[in-house]
Amino acid sequence: MKAIKIALVMILLLNGVYSLHNWLFSDSRSTSFNEEHAAVEEPMLEAETEAAAGLDLLGLTALVKEIRSGQELERRLNEKEGINNIDLNGDNRVDYLFVEEYGEAERKIGYSITAQPVKGEVQEVADVTVEKNGDRAEIQVTGNEQIYGANAIFNDWTPVERSQEGATQEGSGPRYSSYFYPHPLWISPWFFGFYPSFFSPFPVVHTRSYANRVNSFDTSTTKKGLNNYQKTSPTKVANPNKGKVANKGIARSLKNPTSTQKQFQVNRKQNLKSGGFGRSSRPATGTQLSKSSAGSSFGTSSKSNVNRFGTSQKSGSTSSRSSLFGSRSKSFSSGSFRSSSLGSRSFSFGK
Repeated sequence: MKAIKIALVMILLLNGVYSLHNWLFSDSRSTSFNEEHAAVEEPMLEAETEAAAGLDLLGLTALVKEIRSGQELERRLNEKEGINNIDLNGDNRVDYLFVEEYGEAERKIGYSITAQPVKGEVQEVADVTVEKNGDRAEIQVTGNEQIYGANAIFNDWTPVERSQEGATQEGSGPRYSSYFYPHPLWISPWFFGFYPSFFSPFPVVHTRSYANRVNSFDTSTTKKGLNNYQKTSPTKVANPNKGKVANKGIARSLKNPTSTQKQFQVNRKQNLKSGGFGRSSRPATGTQLSKSSAGSSFGTSSKSNVNRFGTSQKSGSTSSRSSLFGSRSKSFSSGSFRSSSLGSRSFSFGK
């Protein structure tokens, strides 16, 4: 009888040891396999990726055909899995893109797109102008010369009025039916480290994933070069952020950097080689997060015979400012504001 009891105890003990072994090691092997598999699907990105690879100008032109205001454009640019994959400071995280409307709300409107790669610096990324031509909205998108090089210009057109009315997204503001509906001109109320609730500094994605996003847009009618109507139009509007450049915040390579930007990049490389910091940090959604400078290398795919970044390619085909009618406003919808030590700001929340 005593031998039977000892045998039962041994069986139970061995069963427990076996179960514990499986619990400790099987899960870790499964996790390790999943991590290795994910690493194979999304390889590490190279540090020398050009900044221009992060925002496809053909895709941006197609996106402009779908929006009808600067606030809506800013929301669409910064939504997760959108066409914004730009990472100027090289921390392997997507930079938030700010939009400022300018021009004449009822005739010719402009959208100035900028980034703030580090606190205190602003880098122009692209300039968009939309001009009324009867029932057509003539669109021209110009990439910043430092990022995209000279003559990175695309054009298209779309009806002035929306073809469909859809649901308003959080943070997209009033859903205007026309580009030229009288409205306060939008200036982004956000700034470096403080972003709307729908945004987080998302990880940049690799070539295949980004190409799939861009290819979901119809760019079949988009052409390279100046918009013919705008080229001859007497109506001129001035981009308030034209020529603004960041220096210490730029880690990605540029097509046509200024002499100061070149020097900062040389210094950065020397610091990295000598074991210096040379890294950038970016607070994320109100919380300071230090991100190590990691590289990325993602190219682009094109459905047109022009390269999306301005070069040839042989492929197949808060406070509100004064009010309505040309005034500028920093009001926004369904946003969450996180206070900072920079001082209080007054914001108007729409519904």
